Amino acid sequence: MDTSLPLTRPVSTSSNSLVRRVREFRLIARDPVLLVGLLAAGAFIFAFIVYPLLRVIVQGFFDQQGQIRLNYFARYFEPNYARAYWDVLAWTIEMGVLAALGSTLLGFLFAYTVVRCDIPLKGLVHAFTLLPTISPPFAIALSTILLFGRSGFVTRDILHMRFGPGINDVYGLDGIIFCQIITFFSIAYLILRGLLERIDPSMEEAALSLGASKWHIFRTVTLPLLTPGIAASFLLMFVESLADLGNPILIGGNITVLSTQIWIAINGEHDQQKGAALSFMLLLPTLTVFLLQRYWVSRRSYIAVTGKPTSGAATFVKEPIVRWTFITLTTLVLILIVSLYATIFAGSITKLWGINYALDFSHYEGVFQRGLEAILDTTFLSALATPIAGIAGVVIAFLVVRKSFSGKQAVDFMSNLGGAVPGTILGIGYILAFIRAPIFVVAIVYVALAYFLFTAATKENGWRLLILVSGSFFGIVLAWLSYDEKLRGASAFNILNGALNGLPTLALTQWLWIVGGILFALALASLYFVSGKMKRQAFLVLTFMALYLLAREWILLLTDPLSIWGRRLGGDYLPGTVTSISSWIALVFQPPLAILGFTYLVLGAFLLPAWEQRTRIFAAILLLAVCCALTFHGEPLALVGSAYIVLIAYAVRSLPATVRASIASLQQIDPAIEEASTSLGGDAQHTFRNITLPLILPAFIAGLIFSFARHMTSLSAIIFLTTPKWPILTALILSEVEQGGLSLAAAYSVVLIVIVLVAIGLLYLWAGRAFRASAEMTLGAG
Repeated sequence: MDTSLPLTRPVSTSSNSLVRRVREFRLIARDPVLLVGLLAAGAFIFAFIVYPLLRVIVQGFFDQQGQIRLNYFARYFEPNYARAYWDVLAWTIEMGVLAALGSTLLGFLFAYTVVRCDIPLKGLVHAFTLLPTISPPFAIALSTILLFGRSGFVTRDILHMRFGPGINDVYGLDGIIFCQIITFFSIAYLILRGLLERIDPSMEEAALSLGASKWHIFRTVTLPLLTPGIAASFLLMFVESLADLGNPILIGGNITVLSTQIWIAINGEHDQQKGAALSFMLLLPTLTVFLLQRYWVSRRSYIAVTGKPTSGAATFVKEPIVRWTFITLTTLVLILIVSLYATIFAGSITKLWGINYALDFSHYEGVFQRGLEAILDTTFLSALATPIAGIAGVVIAFLVVRKSFSGKQAVDFMSNLGGAVPGTILGIGYILAFIRAPIFVVAIVYVALAYFLFTAATKENGWRLLILVSGSFFGIVLAWLSYDEKLRGASAFNILNGALNGLPTLALTQWLWIVGGILFALALASLYFVSGKMKRQAFLVLTFMALYLLAREWILLLTDPLSIWGRRLGGDYLPGTVTSISSWIALVFQPPLAILGFTYLVLGAFLLPAWEQRTRIFAAILLLAVCCALTFHGEPLALVGSAYIVLIAYAVRSLPATVRASIASLQQIDPAIEEASTSLGGDAQHTFRNITLPLILPAFIAGLIFSFARHMTSLSAIIFLTTPKWPILTALILSEVEQGGLSLAAAYSVVLIVIVLVAIGLLYLWAGRAFRASAEMTLGAG
């Protein structure tokens, strides 16, 4: 027996892993673009996706006093409640499964007909198929009621049906499933169409030349290649159906699903814990299915743009019976869809639907008299959130596809959570997370971005610690100067009460002049202590930072008189228009100071390396002090009631689409193309601008189009966040339907659809002229 001891002690796997992580983090810190991209993306995902969802989960188990209460979960087992609660859960799952099955089959029918059956007027068919993606989430339910409801045009005026007790009508589970299928099948169509178009026709042609029948080829070649996409489509449709609030709340009748039960708990019973507990029950199946959907998608091969020629076009179905069967079924469904949307327009110009079908355009007058502010504000907020979602999506996609770092899959996964979970859950999470200042979250984001700043200033750990401690201390003191007495006495600031309680309180205007003065002093100093090409840039950036901060107060000199003048104007439309414009200007120039502090941290970190070594530490301390003061001023990120929470909800809900569109486009680009550019002498900037950007531009434009359309038609995520000061059009439409104003709701829906169509046309026109490129409207599915 060999009893000799090993010469070296084995190192544990955990130690090796830790060493690798430390080395990797140091390498990341050497790449400023990668570091700031990770920090910015991580901060956004953590603050506005992960943290609100965690608050919902925690709130479901704890009451307002922080004590554990499981009574709402226990109701699933209590005799008095169990039957009702299990029925709601069963109806929810049944709705999700049947709606996913129906929408996937219908999406496959349309995709196969458009791609393989050479249907006439293919472009028109494609455009009409996408109508549900640019309409409000409850538009189909509204048109279904107008056509097939108890006073519907078809049921009452054509078929002369009368509904009494015990007679099945369109209200209920079958009506919800029908509306969900029509509402969401276009997403399945886009997914499956993209897959069909990417199938290499040479494989089918080879099988055909070997004597295989078309049915055999479809069953053994085409269908297996489509299986991951079909599974992914089914799972995605399941999640979308469970997450929807608009259709179930309008056409559910006596059937209640979890999304409507959550809505009732929050808006009707005002019970946040019940709403959070039900949200947790809804989160379990949606999150599980979302994970399954990601598993199926991960099994696909994405490389399609390789720079190599393809063998030819897709194989068309030429058998007349098969081809015309697909074309006929597609045409019939398309006629139904067009009829549903035509009904919405007809309802908007009808005096009283079901009673008096005389033409009446007065509903549009009511729309612009009562809802002009909602129309303008919704369009403005949607347009403002669109580039935010687009840029964030491209940044995350570029990190995921082109960069290597630990946690890459986690970044990709969490960036998609905002769109994967039901909007009602996200809306509740925002209320719980941002109704008061989330100091813990703000502190984490501040420290992460401060690391980027002092890393850019010096490589010495001792100097880094000095910058962090000194800058943060002076920043807290500076922030304390503007705290009012109520905030100074808050329990969260007990530590500061003793040390800083003797400091005077400054008015906001005075405080802004002090902070802006520090920034302007740094701008002047940059003229002497920044050398080379960066001198002018540093001066301009720091001056802009100072002026933009001071503009918070200056802009009131414009917006206050403008708002007063607008309210004094006569007429039905001008007062609301001028008031909205005044609010928009204030919104742009008065962002939350915490977000401004985070932004200035990033800008300052990019400027610091240009400073001379002897003054860089001092400049870093002053910059960090200013950013810390802005970040912790007042109640940071207490956003509920403001328009910024709606902006963030919009961006988070559409972020997955822009991420997936950009990832799919980048993954289709063979890295060999970019490597060839680099080997021929092109630097990274030249390669990205001339090679990568033109190739991903169509997907980026499609992501922007989808984002704007989704913002305009969003309901479930923002219905808890809208306020009278910032009314949202979809919430207004839902309110009109609940009050019985179907014709007015139809008019609002028509206006909304027209706005989205006009915006899409303008975006296409701009993209074509600015980039000389065209973007097919795949809405991120491709």
